[in-house]
Amino acid sequence: MSRRRLLAGLLGLRLSRAQGLRAEEVVGALEVPWALAFLPGGGMLISERPGRIRLFRGGRLSTYAELPVYARGESGLLGLALHPRFPEAPYVYAYRTVEAGGLRNQVVRLRHLGERGVLERVILDGIPARPHGLHSGGRIAFGPDGMLYVTTGEVYERELAQDLASLGGKILRLTPEGEPAPGNPFLGQKGARPEIYSLGHRNPQGLAWHPVTGELFLSEHGPSGEQGYGHDEVNVVVPGGNYGWPRVVGRGNDPRYRDPLYFWPQGFPPGNLAFFRGGLYLAGLRGEALLRLDLEGE
Repeated sequence: MSRRRLLAGLLGLRLSRAQGLRAEEVVGALEVPWALAFLPGGGMLISERPGRIRLFRGGRLSTYAELPVYARGESGLLGLALHPRFPEAPYVYAYRTVEAGGLRNQVVRLRHLGERGVLERVILDGIPARPHGLHSGGRIAFGPDGMLYVTTGEVYERELAQDLASLGGKILRLTPEGEPAPGNPFLGQKGARPEIYSLGHRNPQGLAWHPVTGELFLSEHGPSGEQGYGHDEVNVVVPGGNYGWPRVVGRGNDPRYRDPLYFWPQGFPPGNLAFFRGGLYLAGLRGEALLRLDLEGE
């Protein structure tokens, strides 16, 4: 990436105080809401980790779909995304943890039927999951290239993040049909999963593309609970990049691994992130915080 630094004035403020933004409850009565997908023409879909997708439109909350999930720890029904040609291509994508047939995470596709969605098929299976339910990743988003990006965790088995034969601890890149995307960096490499876009991730949580440069930004949880310090990260993801976990925490100055754009010495930890009005905003999972990072090019 071009030389760019984060300004030191980081705003770890509550939402109602952050840069003139005002907190307003849009919809309540949700059970562990995890992801949003905004519908063209108004309204949104909301995933609830116990297995429901809710539709909020015109001030009314209804159940759009109910999916069987294994909801424990950080697992269950997680990410949501709309097909990039929605509603002409009437598909909603979801990331979930399932137990039947063997515990694992998977990406599924639902057909949109207006007021409800119906599970159509699994497009990617076999993403690692464990009974404790931790470090499942789970964010999904379509990029500017029309491909589906998927974050996966290493399920507390650190070496999976460096194992190219495993889907754990990675960013994956798929076609809308669930095939490995053309141009993926490990296509054709013996012993490597062709879906892999980047590796060396611990528990990646957020995806956002810079509106001007098209760079992919990623938020990721560091080992705050394990080692007594934070090192939650913001990374800029490049094809084939190795982000170091578990070999490196924070900046390692090791040419084999890509250092984070920014990391916190304390545990934040970040959820999803989004570009808005010239800043990069991250939702904090501790203290109901919203953090704005200002990027300055040089």
